[in-house]
Amino acid sequence: MFFSVFNNTVSSQIEKDAGLWATFTLQKKITKKISIAVDQETRLRENFQRINLFYTNIGVDYKLNKHIKISPSYRFIQKVKIDMRVSYRHRLSSDLTYKKKFNKFTISERIRYQIEVRDYLTSKKGKLPEQFLRFKTDFKYAVTEKITPYLSCELRYQIRSWRDNDTRYNGDFHRIRYVGGIEYELNYRNSINVYYLVQNEFNIAGIENNFIVGLAYTLNL
Repeated sequence: MFFSVFNNTVSSQIEKDAGLWATFTLQKKITKKISIAVDQETRLRENFQRINLFYTNIGVDYKLNKHIKISPSYRFIQKVKIDMRVSYRHRLSSDLTYKKKFNKFTISERIRYQIEVRDYLTSKKGKLPEQFLRFKTDFKYAVTEKITPYLSCELRYQIRSWRDNDTRYNGDFHRIRYVGGIEYELNYRNSINVYYLVQNEFNIAGIENNFIVGLAYTLNL
């Protein structure tokens, strides 16, 4: 599949940028099967010099069994444009995740359906939703009970997008993310996650490749 994804790359100038993603998460287990989480994230771009966006994400995890869970979520995004105007966006997502453990190794596969509208009340295209599928594979290895390094790869498939009135890229893959990081459990309630993410675009005009340092802190209530 990867060969077919990259074969049709559109020839264009490739821009590069570095940024920072900083995330704070509150997590609460409601029952053995249900937990909720609230994420607040800030992102910087242009070599860490300009705010890119803020978002608040509210999600629910429901475990069907020890291998499979479903996770619906809502995300409110405040995207800061280059002229410092703010674009308000609303995103609904639904994840289906399969996880399997092999001794200290854990492998998981996630499929996400994502639908998003931007500037709903202020743009003519505000009521035209963008739709994507995202496919992610995770590999984790528990070095100790507290330290877990991991690698992941995610492909995004564009179902439909109204961005810039250009719909010619619908029905194709256009973005891939590679992530390497370490999760460290400080104690039962507190954990941190430090990672490095590389995001590459392809098969579109105006390609941008991003190199992201990520810092995440989770508090279990």
